[in-house]
Amino acid sequence: MKRIMAIMIALLIMISVSCANGEKEGSSSESMITGAYVPGQSETAYGYTHGGYVGMAKVITDDNGDLSVMLDEAFLPHTLALVDIEAAEWTEENTITYESHGPKSAAKYIGYNDKMYVGVSAGSSLTYVEADEMGMASGSTDLEKAILRNQGTMAAFYALVPAGKFVIYTEFGGEAMAVKTTSYGGVSKAKAPGYWAFGQTWTGNMEAIQTFIAENGVQFAESDMMRAKEEDANGLKFWSVADAVTGATNSDFKDYFGLAQHAAGKLKTN
Repeated sequence: MKRIMAIMIALLIMISVSCANGEKEGSSSESMITGAYVPGQSETAYGYTHGGYVGMAKVITDDNGDLSVMLDEAFLPHTLALVDIEAAEWTEENTITYESHGPKSAAKYIGYNDKMYVGVSAGSSLTYVEADEMGMASGSTDLEKAILRNQGTMAAFYALVPAGKFVIYTEFGGEAMAVKTTSYGGVSKAKAPGYWAFGQTWTGNMEAIQTFIAENGVQFAESDMMRAKEEDANGLKFWSVADAVTGATNSDFKDYFGLAQHAAGKLKTN
Protein backbone atom coordinates (compact mmCIF):
# COMPACT_ATOMS: atom_id res chain seq x y z
CA MET A 1 0.00 0.00 0.00
CA LYS A 2 2.82 2.35 0.92
CA ARG A 3 4.50 1.52 -2.40
CA ILE A 4 1.34 2.47 -4.35
CA MET A 5 0.99 5.74 -2.41
CA ALA A 6 4.62 6.65 -3.15
CA ILE A 7 4.10 6.03 -6.88
CA MET A 8 0.95 8.20 -6.90
CA ILE A 9 2.70 11.05 -5.10
CA ALA A 10 5.60 10.88 -7.59
CA LEU A 11 3.17 11.02 -10.50
CA LEU A 12 1.42 14.05 -8.99
CA ILE A 13 4.74 15.84 -8.57
CA MET A 14 5.67 15.14 -12.22
CA ILE A 15 2.31 16.47 -13.44
CA SER A 16 2.64 19.61 -11.30
CA VAL A 17 6.14 20.32 -12.62
CA SER A 18 4.99 19.78 -16.20
CA CYS A 19 2.08 22.22 -15.76
CA ALA A 20 4.34 24.78 -14.15
CA ASN A 21 6.76 24.57 -17.03
CA GLY A 22 3.89 24.97 -19.49
CA GLU A 23 2.70 28.10 -17.69
CA LYS A 24 6.20 29.56 -17.76
CA GLU A 25 6.50 28.90 -21.47
CA GLY A 26 3.15 30.51 -22.12
CA SER A 27 4.06 33.51 -19.98
CA SER A 28 7.34 33.89 -21.83
CA SER A 29 5.52 33.91 -25.17
CA GLU A 30 2.96 36.47 -24.03
CA SER A 31 5.64 38.73 -22.61
CA MET A 32 7.00 39.20 -26.14
CA ILE A 33 3.86 41.22 -27.04
CA THR A 34 4.43 44.75 -25.73
CA GLY A 35 2.02 46.81 -27.86
CA ALA A 36 -1.75 46.82 -28.13
CA TYR A 37 -1.64 45.96 -31.82
CA VAL A 38 -0.48 43.03 -33.92
CA PRO A 39 3.07 43.81 -35.16
CA GLY A 40 3.94 44.64 -38.77
CA GLN A 41 0.73 46.36 -39.89
CA SER A 42 0.02 49.45 -41.97
CA GLU A 43 -3.33 51.16 -42.59
CA THR A 44 -4.37 54.49 -44.10
CA ALA A 45 -7.43 56.71 -43.71
CA TYR A 46 -8.48 59.84 -45.59
CA GLY A 47 -10.85 62.69 -44.82
CA TYR A 48 -11.82 66.30 -45.49
CA THR A 49 -9.71 68.49 -43.20
CA HIS A 50 -9.27 72.15 -42.33
CA GLY A 51 -12.17 73.15 -44.57
CA GLY A 52 -10.34 72.68 -47.87
CA TYR A 53 -7.88 69.79 -48.01
CA VAL A 54 -7.67 66.01 -48.27
CA GLY A 55 -6.19 64.78 -45.01
CA MET A 56 -4.34 61.49 -44.73
CA ALA A 57 -3.30 59.48 -41.71
CA LYS A 58 -1.07 56.43 -42.14
CA VAL A 59 -0.58 54.25 -39.07
CA ILE A 60 2.16 51.65 -38.68
CA THR A 61 2.91 49.07 -36.00
CA ASP A 62 6.51 48.05 -35.39
CA ASP A 63 7.91 44.64 -34.47
CA ASN A 64 6.62 45.09 -30.91
CA GLY A 65 3.14 46.17 -31.96
CA ASP A 66 3.74 49.78 -30.95
CA LEU A 67 1.87 52.44 -32.94
CA SER A 68 3.17 55.40 -34.95
CA VAL A 69 1.30 57.75 -37.28
CA MET A 70 2.22 59.96 -40.23
CA LEU A 71 -0.08 62.86 -41.13
CA ASP A 72 -0.35 64.78 -44.39
CA GLU A 73 -2.79 67.01 -46.32
CA ALA A 74 -3.14 67.29 -50.08
CA PHE A 75 -4.10 70.55 -51.77
CA LEU A 76 -7.39 70.40 -53.68
CA PRO A 77 -7.90 71.74 -57.26
CA HIS A 78 -8.62 75.32 -56.22
CA THR A 79 -5.09 75.50 -54.79
CA LEU A 80 -3.32 73.27 -57.32
CA ALA A 81 -4.62 75.43 -60.18
CA LEU A 82 -3.35 78.73 -58.74
CA VAL A 83 -1.29 80.78 -61.21
CA ASP A 84 0.66 84.03 -61.22
CA ILE A 85 -1.61 86.50 -62.98
CA GLU A 86 1.42 88.73 -63.55
CA ALA A 87 3.03 86.10 -65.78
CA ALA A 88 2.73 86.74 -69.52
CA GLU A 89 0.82 83.52 -70.30
CA TRP A 90 -2.00 84.22 -67.84
CA THR A 91 -4.75 86.73 -68.55
CA GLU A 92 -8.27 87.51 -67.43
CA GLU A 93 -9.54 85.30 -70.28
CA ASN A 94 -7.80 82.08 -69.24
CA THR A 95 -8.01 82.51 -65.45
CA ILE A 96 -10.79 82.73 -62.92
CA THR A 97 -10.70 84.72 -59.69
CA TYR A 98 -11.95 83.68 -56.28
CA GLU A 99 -11.48 84.75 -52.66
CA SER A 100 -9.31 82.92 -50.12
CA HIS A 101 -7.49 85.21 -47.71
CA GLY A 102 -7.63 87.78 -50.50
CA PRO A 103 -8.19 87.48 -54.27
CA LYS A 104 -6.62 84.45 -56.00
CA SER A 105 -6.23 83.64 -59.70
CA ALA A 106 -6.50 80.06 -60.95
CA ALA A 107 -6.31 78.48 -64.38
CA LYS A 108 -9.76 78.38 -65.98
CA TYR A 109 -9.11 75.05 -67.72
CA ILE A 110 -7.68 72.05 -65.90
CA GLY A 111 -7.48 68.30 -66.35
CA TYR A 112 -7.64 65.53 -63.78
CA ASN A 113 -7.16 61.86 -64.54
CA ASP A 114 -7.57 62.46 -68.30
CA LYS A 115 -10.81 64.45 -68.04
CA MET A 116 -11.19 68.14 -68.89
CA TYR A 117 -12.74 70.61 -66.43
CA VAL A 118 -13.60 74.29 -66.56
CA GLY A 119 -13.72 76.73 -63.67
CA VAL A 120 -17.06 78.26 -62.71
CA SER A 121 -17.51 81.15 -60.28
CA ALA A 122 -19.82 80.46 -57.38
CA GLY A 123 -20.06 83.74 -55.54
CA SER A 124 -16.56 84.37 -54.20
CA SER A 125 -15.57 80.70 -54.52
CA LEU A 126 -14.44 78.49 -57.39
CA THR A 127 -15.90 75.25 -58.70
CA TYR A 128 -14.54 72.98 -61.43
CA VAL A 129 -17.01 70.94 -63.48
CA GLU A 130 -16.57 68.75 -66.57
CA ALA A 131 -16.17 70.62 -69.85
CA ASP A 132 -17.80 69.74 -73.17
CA GLU A 133 -16.01 69.67 -76.55
CA MET A 134 -16.23 73.47 -76.73
CA GLY A 135 -14.77 74.05 -73.26
CA MET A 136 -18.14 74.97 -71.77
CA ALA A 137 -19.42 73.64 -68.46
CA SER A 138 -21.40 70.48 -69.16
CA GLY A 139 -21.43 68.74 -65.81
CA SER A 140 -22.97 69.62 -62.48
CA THR A 141 -20.67 67.64 -60.19
CA ASP A 142 -18.04 69.67 -58.39
CA LEU A 143 -14.65 68.02 -58.99
CA GLU A 144 -13.62 68.57 -55.39
CA LYS A 145 -16.74 66.80 -54.13
CA ALA A 146 -16.01 63.92 -56.51
CA ILE A 147 -12.48 63.64 -55.12
CA LEU A 148 -13.82 63.65 -51.56
CA ARG A 149 -16.59 61.13 -52.28
CA ASN A 150 -15.06 58.17 -50.45
CA GLN A 151 -11.84 56.55 -49.24
CA GLY A 152 -11.11 55.17 -52.70
CA THR A 153 -11.45 58.48 -54.55
CA MET A 154 -9.28 60.26 -51.98
CA ALA A 155 -6.61 57.54 -52.12
CA ALA A 156 -6.61 57.85 -55.91
CA PHE A 157 -6.09 61.61 -55.65
CA TYR A 158 -2.99 61.09 -53.51
CA ALA A 159 -1.60 58.72 -56.12
CA LEU A 160 -2.63 60.53 -59.31
CA VAL A 161 -1.54 64.11 -58.59
CA PRO A 162 2.16 63.29 -57.93
CA ALA A 163 2.03 61.09 -61.05
CA GLY A 164 1.25 64.14 -63.20
CA LYS A 165 -2.48 63.48 -63.62
CA PHE A 166 -3.50 66.99 -62.55
CA VAL A 167 -2.79 69.50 -65.31
CA ILE A 168 -3.57 73.11 -66.21
CA TYR A 169 -4.00 74.78 -69.62
CA THR A 170 -3.43 78.31 -70.86
CA GLU A 171 -6.19 77.65 -73.39
CA PHE A 172 -8.83 75.01 -73.97
CA GLY A 173 -7.31 72.19 -75.98
CA GLY A 174 -3.82 73.59 -75.51
CA GLU A 175 -0.73 71.93 -74.11
CA ALA A 176 -1.21 70.24 -70.74
CA MET A 177 1.12 71.37 -67.97
CA ALA A 178 1.37 68.88 -65.11
CA VAL A 179 1.20 70.47 -61.66
CA LYS A 180 4.13 69.12 -59.62
CA THR A 181 4.58 72.08 -57.29
CA THR A 182 2.55 74.85 -55.66
CA SER A 183 3.45 78.29 -54.38
CA TYR A 184 4.04 76.60 -51.02
CA GLY A 185 6.33 73.88 -52.38
CA GLY A 186 4.90 70.41 -53.07
CA VAL A 187 1.37 69.24 -53.80
CA SER A 188 0.80 68.16 -50.21
CA LYS A 189 1.64 70.02 -47.01
CA ALA A 190 4.22 67.51 -45.78
CA LYS A 191 6.26 68.52 -48.84
CA ALA A 192 5.31 72.19 -48.82
CA PRO A 193 7.56 74.03 -46.34
CA GLY A 194 6.10 77.36 -47.43
CA TYR A 195 2.69 76.56 -45.99
CA TRP A 196 2.31 78.06 -42.48
CA ALA A 197 6.05 78.60 -42.20
CA PHE A 198 5.93 80.81 -39.11
CA GLY A 199 5.45 80.33 -35.36
CA GLN A 200 4.33 76.83 -34.43
CA THR A 201 4.14 75.92 -38.18
CA TRP A 202 2.03 73.23 -39.81
CA THR A 203 4.88 70.73 -39.56
CA GLY A 204 5.42 71.50 -35.88
CA ASN A 205 1.76 70.87 -35.12
CA MET A 206 1.68 67.58 -37.02
CA GLU A 207 4.83 66.40 -35.25
CA ALA A 208 3.28 67.26 -31.89
CA ILE A 209 0.17 65.20 -32.68
CA GLN A 210 2.24 62.30 -34.03
CA THR A 211 4.46 62.26 -30.94
CA PHE A 212 1.48 62.38 -28.58
CA ILE A 213 -0.14 59.42 -30.32
CA ALA A 214 3.09 57.39 -30.28
CA GLU A 215 3.33 57.95 -26.52
CA ASN A 216 -0.34 57.78 -25.54
CA GLY A 217 -2.26 55.98 -28.30
CA VAL A 218 -5.55 57.06 -29.85
CA GLN A 219 -8.13 55.62 -27.47
CA PHE A 220 -9.75 58.89 -26.45
CA ALA A 221 -13.19 60.43 -26.84
CA GLU A 222 -13.62 63.75 -28.60
CA SER A 223 -14.79 65.16 -25.27
CA ASP A 224 -11.28 64.43 -23.91
CA MET A 225 -9.83 66.99 -26.35
CA MET A 226 -9.78 70.52 -25.02
CA ARG A 227 -8.00 73.65 -26.16
CA ALA A 228 -6.64 76.10 -23.61
CA LYS A 229 -8.98 79.03 -23.13
CA GLU A 230 -6.18 81.45 -22.35
CA GLU A 231 -3.04 82.14 -24.37
CA ASP A 232 0.34 81.45 -22.84
CA ALA A 233 3.21 83.97 -22.68
CA ASN A 234 3.89 83.34 -26.38
CA GLY A 235 0.28 83.87 -27.40
CA LEU A 236 -0.37 80.14 -27.99
CA LYS A 237 -3.36 78.02 -27.00
CA PHE A 238 -2.30 74.38 -26.62
CA TRP A 239 -4.54 71.36 -27.00
CA SER A 240 -4.77 68.81 -24.20
CA VAL A 241 -6.11 65.27 -24.39
CA ALA A 242 -7.29 63.80 -21.08
CA ASP A 243 -5.23 66.41 -19.17
CA ALA A 244 -2.03 65.70 -21.13
CA VAL A 245 -0.76 68.71 -23.09
CA THR A 246 -0.08 67.71 -26.70
CA GLY A 247 2.05 70.64 -27.83
CA ALA A 248 -0.29 71.26 -30.79
CA THR A 249 -1.99 74.63 -31.31
CA ASN A 250 -3.81 74.25 -34.66
CA SER A 251 -7.51 75.11 -34.54
CA ASP A 252 -8.44 71.94 -36.48
CA PHE A 253 -6.61 69.56 -34.14
CA LYS A 254 -9.65 67.27 -33.90
CA ASP A 255 -9.67 66.73 -37.68
CA TYR A 256 -6.21 65.18 -37.64
CA PHE A 257 -6.56 63.27 -34.40
CA GLY A 258 -9.87 61.83 -35.58
CA LEU A 259 -8.28 60.79 -38.85
CA ALA A 260 -5.53 58.95 -36.96
CA GLN A 261 -8.22 57.23 -34.89
CA HIS A 262 -9.99 56.16 -38.09
CA ALA A 263 -6.80 54.63 -39.47
CA ALA A 264 -5.90 52.92 -36.18
CA GLY A 265 -9.42 51.48 -36.01
CA LYS A 266 -8.55 49.32 -39.03
CA LEU A 267 -5.63 47.64 -37.25
CA LYS A 268 -5.80 44.19 -35.69
CA THR A 269 -5.35 44.17 -31.93
CA ASN A 270 -3.84 41.58 -29.62
